[in-house]
Amino acid sequence: MFINVRFPCKWLFVASVMAGRLASGQDWQPAAQYAGYPAMNSANNVMPAGYGAPPQSAGYGYDPYGAGQEFCPPGSSLYDELLPADRGFRYQEPSRLDLYVRQMLRGTWGRIEYLHGGMRTSDSVVLGTPINIPADPLDPLSTPYVVNDPAEQFEIFNTADNFVGLAQVPTTDSVRWKNAQGIRGSFGVPLTDLVTLEGRFWRYEDQATTLDTPRIPPLSTNGAHGTINSTFLATSLTTDGLPGSTVILYDAGFASSYTNTLKAGDVALVFNWKNPDEGWRLQPILGYRHEDYSERLSFGGAFDNRSNYLDGVGIIATQTNGISSNVRNIRDMMELGMRTEWQRGFLTLGVQERLAFGSNIARADVRTMNLREPGSVPGTIDDPDMTVDQREKTTFAPSFDLDVYARIQVNHWLSFRVGYNLLWLGGIGAADRSIRFNEVSDGLGGTVGDVGANIKYSDRTVSALTIGGEIILP
Repeated sequence: MFINVRFPCKWLFVASVMAGRLASGQDWQPAAQYAGYPAMNSANNVMPAGYGAPPQSAGYGYDPYGAGQEFCPPGSSLYDELLPADRGFRYQEPSRLDLYVRQMLRGTWGRIEYLHGGMRTSDSVVLGTPINIPADPLDPLSTPYVVNDPAEQFEIFNTADNFVGLAQVPTTDSVRWKNAQGIRGSFGVPLTDLVTLEGRFWRYEDQATTLDTPRIPPLSTNGAHGTINSTFLATSLTTDGLPGSTVILYDAGFASSYTNTLKAGDVALVFNWKNPDEGWRLQPILGYRHEDYSERLSFGGAFDNRSNYLDGVGIIATQTNGISSNVRNIRDMMELGMRTEWQRGFLTLGVQERLAFGSNIARADVRTMNLREPGSVPGTIDDPDMTVDQREKTTFAPSFDLDVYARIQVNHWLSFRVGYNLLWLGGIGAADRSIRFNEVSDGLGGTVGDVGANIKYSDRTVSALTIGGEIILP
């Protein structure tokens, strides 16, 4: 059985109108303040406290649930979170350049380190030449001989052929540049996730030392119990390139100074290979290195005949001379290296080796002052007050740079670093080796001084403890 229920159309229309009026009658009215908004309450046909319709004020955004309704007025926490009061320069219209620069500088780091160590030479040099000792004309049994190592003491006889003491030629065996202090600055700019551009610059303060020589005795010819205690320092010369008998003697004093200067820098691309699971990182290095290393050696002595070398003359006006050798090395090289790091938590241990090959332009000049006068009869030798001889020579030059270090991460942008650095410089034009000790015959039975520059190479080693800090841009 089916039941049919029919409603006249007019009643449907009336029901629709009444439903519309009831819906429009729910007009929310403001009541008490709640957190900056009008509170509502069901007793006056509005919402309970804590709920409310935001006021309509142009310029604060639109209510997504209403037609044209606005929300997030100033003062609300939501407004502060979505749109901070300080929006930064050009926040409204950020450019691609701004974003690119910020991205490029992210991860950029800079480091400053203090260096403390020393420099040393690889070998010593005798500041003179082998000496040809002729036969004694008053002793028919004597024979000539050659003193090949004048750094060892040899006998000195005066113009009357009387023994007056022992002499030796100074050497650079004792040269050590200790307490060398310097500074090294480094930086890195990531170009991509796998490549970083890095640069370094370091310099040591000028180092100075003196030659270690025997002390010249005071004004006295005879020592205790009638023994002769005169000790000479000397500079020996070859004659026409062959061992000769010319010996410049100092019996009243000797002075010396040996200084050096080192500054260098490099720039390189560092490639990032790593195994993060194991904490290891390998970084091959390819770059360019420049080194500037200079040396200056000055020495000379005084003679006043206190040793009675000039027989029968007595004390004379002091004769002095000086020799100065200056060599500057300008080195440009390609650089290959590898950096290995192991990281666990805040601690990183690393070792870095860099090997460089290139050219060295060595520029040397040797100056002399009254070179051969000390030890001569006054007025018999008149060497120039000043002579200058300059040379330049280019040769192959290698370098090796080793860093061992530990880095302690303090926070995401600051870390401290301690380590040890060893720098070896090969193919260095050395001031002590670049002096030509010679005189030449003048064709009249006499000789002329020929002490000048003759560039010869050695190597230098610099070792230092390092400590510094590093900053990384977030």
